[in-house]
Amino acid sequence: MITRIEIDGFKTFDNFSLDVPPFLVLLGANGSGKSNLLEAIDLLGHLVWSPTSRTLVRRARRGGPRELFRRRPDGSLVEEIRIGVTVLLETPEFGLVPHEVTAYIRYREAPEPLAVSVVVDGPDLDSAVYDALKQATNGWRLLDPLPNAMRQPADAYDNEVLTEDGRNLGAVLGRLWRTPERRSAFLADVAAVLPDVREIDVVQDKTQALWDIWIQHKHEPRMAPRVVSGGTLRVLALLAAAHDPAHPGVLMVEEPENGLHPNRVPRLLERLKASVTDPAAYEEPTEDDRDALRQIIVTSHSPVVLASLLDEASQDVVFMDTVTRLERGQSPTRLTRARKVGVTGERGTYVTPMEVRQYLDPVGYAHGA
Repeated sequence: MITRIEIDGFKTFDNFSLDVPPFLVLLGANGSGKSNLLEAIDLLGHLVWSPTSRTLVRRARRGGPRELFRRRPDGSLVEEIRIGVTVLLETPEFGLVPHEVTAYIRYREAPEPLAVSVVVDGPDLDSAVYDALKQATNGWRLLDPLPNAMRQPADAYDNEVLTEDGRNLGAVLGRLWRTPERRSAFLADVAAVLPDVREIDVVQDKTQALWDIWIQHKHEPRMAPRVVSGGTLRVLALLAAAHDPAHPGVLMVEEPENGLHPNRVPRLLERLKASVTDPAAYEEPTEDDRDALRQIIVTSHSPVVLASLLDEASQDVVFMDTVTRLERGQSPTRLTRARKVGVTGERGTYVTPMEVRQYLDPVGYAHGA
């Protein structure tokens, strides 16, 4: 579980820092840096396993490795990227202990490889700590379930966590179906978010070694995923990942409200938040219970998402936008900032009630416009 992230030199981030709760919603317009923040976490997780220039080439999601570096006002690239997090790791003797993990990426002109190093700071660093760190970062996953991928039958031999595009959804559900309690909990969440879904069944085609999903809506016959709406499949995938005992870690989801009717968005957020771990109430899991340290970070630009959380969970919401830095004789540069909702403080460090109202009512309907 990540409790803090610091980024410098990566895309539009300049000495950026953010405290991260177990459930975090990043709100902002397009181009505000929300996706870049998730990309930084994803990239750091892969660098822990393989701190090489080759990892950067393979994992850079938008643009090549050169585009990862922030540009100075004069158009030149910064010399170094720093991506660091404070992560809670489970230790047999002391329980959850914070450790700082930082990746340093130094720029070099092609075809020279970029210089990459990963540094871990914390108490009692030994092989067990590094093993725990690798296990934790292996659960840092970006999820973007795609309807066409989820409509395909999943291999019965697949024991992996949900893939980024959700193509193994049937295998993940098959794992949940093995335990009646997990199956019931999953179906309860589905019923809360999708009340029109009457029944879900997951069966294994032993002849072809595939998992098949059957979904039945009220007053309709059973349907295979290939004829079910993409929004329904997306909800099933997100809830499956949140319930999967094989997938503790940091689940990162962009725009979970996509394909979902607005009045069902609050229920989805409520159910996702209920699946995260409260570090203050954390207890060491047994061998049969691997639901440890699950954290969820979502991005959105929807007023519905803000309205769902504003009254009771505003502490889980962070607004992200870009500001323009002007330096004499230099071209302006855009930098990402993060602000929480507040009523007092230094100007520009918090989101004012007026800004919240404008976000909730972007076209002025409530004011007779």
